[in-house]
Amino acid sequence: MMNTHVVINARSGRREGTAITDALEACVAKHGGRVTFHVDERGGSVEKLTRRALNAGASAVIAAGGDGTICGVANRMVGSGVPLGVIPMGTFNYFARSLGIPETAEDAVAAICDGEVRPAAIGRVNDKVFLNNTSIGVYSAILQQREDTYKQFGRSRIAAYWSVLRALVKFYDPMTMKIEVDGERMSVRSPLAFVCNSAFQLERFALQGADEVREGKLALFLADDVGRWGLVKHAAKLAARRMQEGRDFRLVTGREIVIDPGKHKRLVVRDGEKEPMRGPYRIRLDQRGLDVIRPKAGSRPA
Repeated sequence: MMNTHVVINARSGRREGTAITDALEACVAKHGGRVTFHVDERGGSVEKLTRRALNAGASAVIAAGGDGTICGVANRMVGSGVPLGVIPMGTFNYFARSLGIPETAEDAVAAICDGEVRPAAIGRVNDKVFLNNTSIGVYSAILQQREDTYKQFGRSRIAAYWSVLRALVKFYDPMTMKIEVDGERMSVRSPLAFVCNSAFQLERFALQGADEVREGKLALFLADDVGRWGLVKHAAKLAARRMQEGRDFRLVTGREIVIDPGKHKRLVVRDGEKEPMRGPYRIRLDQRGLDVIRPKAGSRPA
């Protein structure tokens, strides 16, 4: 960590910012290195700041923020050979938690400073990276509602769950999709296609597919076309960890998934961040796509 660069999303956790910078400076100095901070004040500059860090010869880049921030940093770091460290400052922090990174700032910094570098599997949708999940359909409306709710009530997991219900009541637009999973083709009408690369996230919601993800597959969830109120009921079941494959959704697993929802450009969500992309969407895994700093084996989990 001789030349460590840190990319911070200032909007994710302002109160933790000072604690993180102080802890990182002390940690890197202890190892005889130096640290440079890049702060994304308004949002949207994470990838540009990561590129700047890499061009400056960073020996490690640490992403401090939520899953979307970490995904943005990772998108620029793939193929660089530079290891990524993560400090969770978001609402859910699925990627950091899946690595065993503690959710408190000082403990997260300690875990990185004493950690080890190991490869991590990443997902790709066309030419873009995702770490936990990617989706098309109603989830993009949920995210927009979530940001509006955060502006009113602040960031919290309760506010996030409430925004799901509000979005589903207002938005329902099922898609007719042609889907191919490892060469097997199907036609589906659904308001949501959700692809997950995180066994940790699936287990937190008591969803099937975690074992297959650990085996190196992607889990594709297709919501049934049940109307807006039916989808609201499904969301309530998901929050209560009572969703059931076959009854409430369809699950297909595979190593490569192609989703074609037609000619229109659609909003694609990657780890909570949305952007317009033109289909078809080719989704696949890169098993050793990113070097990540993790707690050493046997250390205390998050």
